[in-house]
Amino acid sequence: MKWRRVLWWVLVVFALYAVYRAPDQAAGFVRSVGEALGTVVESIGAFFDGVLNS
Repeated sequence: MKWRRVLWWVLVVFALYAVYRAPDQAAGFVRSVGEALGTVVESIGAFFDGVLNS
């Protein structure tokens, strides 16, 4: 369980370092992830819409 906490902090520190060193690239990455999640949610909604309207 302790290794999970260490890994979590390593990821948090790395993310903060990445934002500090390259904020434009970090913003682009967050934007890309957000668009991908939006597409996934939209696709799931379209699927269930199709199932319910059949």
